[in-house]
Amino acid sequence: MSPESVSRREAEVLTLLEEHLSNAEVARRLHISVRTVENHVSSLLRKYGVADRRALVAIARRAPDAPSLVGQVAGSPTWRTGFTGRAHERDAVLALLQPRRLVTLAGPGGVGKTRLAAVVAEAAAPDFPRGGAFVDLVPVRDGQVAGAVARALGVSESPGQSLEDAVACALGQARRLLILDNCEHVLDSAAALADRVLSHCPGVTVLATSRERLGVPGERVVPISPLPLASDAEALFADRAAAVDPGFAAEPAIVAEICARLDGMPLAIELAAARCASLGADGLLAALDDTLRLLTGSRHPDERHRSLRAVIGWSHDLLGDDERALFPRLAVFAGAFDLDAACRVAPFAPPGAVADVLGRLVDKSLVVRGREAGSWRLLETVHAYALDRLAASGDLDSVQDLYLQWAAETAQALAEHLDGQWRDRFDAVCDDLRAALRNAPPGPGTLQHRLARSLGHLTYARCLVSESLEHFKEAARRAPTASATAADLRTAAQVVFAVGLAHGAFDLLVESAAHAEAGGDQRARAIALAHAVVTAGRFTSGFPDPVPRPRLRELLDQAATIGDPGDPVVAAHLAAATAWCLRRAQAAPDPSLAETAVAAARATGDPVLISA
Repeated sequence: MSPESVSRREAEVLTLLEEHLSNAEVARRLHISVRTVENHVSSLLRKYGVADRRALVAIARRAPDAPSLVGQVAGSPTWRTGFTGRAHERDAVLALLQPRRLVTLAGPGGVGKTRLAAVVAEAAAPDFPRGGAFVDLVPVRDGQVAGAVARALGVSESPGQSLEDAVACALGQARRLLILDNCEHVLDSAAALADRVLSHCPGVTVLATSRERLGVPGERVVPISPLPLASDAEALFADRAAAVDPGFAAEPAIVAEICARLDGMPLAIELAAARCASLGADGLLAALDDTLRLLTGSRHPDERHRSLRAVIGWSHDLLGDDERALFPRLAVFAGAFDLDAACRVAPFAPPGAVADVLGRLVDKSLVVRGREAGSWRLLETVHAYALDRLAASGDLDSVQDLYLQWAAETAQALAEHLDGQWRDRFDAVCDDLRAALRNAPPGPGTLQHRLARSLGHLTYARCLVSESLEHFKEAARRAPTASATAADLRTAAQVVFAVGLAHGAFDLLVESAAHAEAGGDQRARAIALAHAVVTAGRFTSGFPDPVPRPRLRELLDQAATIGDPGDPVVAAHLAAATAWCLRRAQAAPDPSLAETAVAAARATGDPVLISA
């Protein structure tokens, strides 16, 4: 009889008969009925012209290269959608699939580990002529992993033989692939079984997927990251959006922003794309402000994948008490944070303990390493979940207070060392400094005022002049005293000169004088009024309409009345205002008045004032 006369399914049955499996066990292994197995056995007996199963076993042993379980990994899931990207990861995993080796695909929930494992199994089929098994451990509890694998292999306990031994015996010496999918909640049992199999089955390779490595000696971990942006992430979104709306079309920039907001996470992208038919790309982007609410509603057979909240919640439920205490607090950070920052929002634990928990959260794929050494961050989707947990715990306000204190002290320390190596550090924390100010309690306050003022200095030094102006204005609104408000407005006026809007500086100086008066600071009021007069007289081109001369004379008279002429700084400002407050408009002050102003300025020793 020629090999071609035996069908692929008959060849699979023949291979399993070699393992002395019963018809029922063969049926379970191949996911077919017992009656179908009986029919295949009868057909094999007829085609080979032999009388019993023992003869078929002998034939199978004599023809090890005959068509068998090539490419057949029992229990491997199937999909009705295309697979996008991951070529590099697939090739890397394929290169690692050696006998007696454990390879673990590790990454956060929803990143596509299971799908990649199935793709790898299909591509690796020629290297595993005796097939293998794909075991989904989601419904399994700790201590039941061996049982789940035994069921997938169609074996059971027998007197004097444990399930672990039965599994090892069933896998035997042949080249097989065992895939343990979703190990994170049964790590101890999965690791023990993998170690047992690799020790007793020299031809077997174990491929695991988990949100945390198994920790078996010799384990090779392949980190599975979100899909790269500006390529695979957008391709996946477009494919899934077209599936629900064949006429889907959107601006590439909008699709790119959606994928970026979702960190390139495949499950999040698929859940979002499913809403395109009802929301459109623009509506979807707007709805991403409430990511957890939007990304729900799937009818995926795995309940964990029906919503983003469920996916991340599965990981959260596996955390220990100390991990649950720290994890939601990290949601106050808008960007990457270092160990010191993490400790500041978790004052209940010493730095060593915080570092240990951070490491474990990284291992469990809930926190990722930042670009800079010694920094960490949360993916945007995980961040949304953690913030939701923090709000639900009732600790949001107290943690944000700690965050504000850290931000204010960090910003002030940077602003006090602008002559040092501050730029890289500022760039690393600037998003958080801005977020801390934005989320600070409304109204005046010492911390928010200090943060806003420091941000003003830092952004000005970083040549972000317009932003600097807004921070100084914010500092004025947050100032705890009228005198502090006056000082902030006066600084804001100085920044306006860099923008080139002199009339804005004039208005800020007049407002500063009013707050100085309210605070009882007549010196600051006189200086602000005099400076306003100089601004209006000196920078006439910066005003859409010149300030009337009587108005300037009124301001100068007020400054002269309240200012102490014995104060060198006040005297210098009054002299400069007098030089510029002429009876009629002209391009420059009277030379003699200018010389008087210069002399008064020199008496202060202030180079900026002398230059002006």
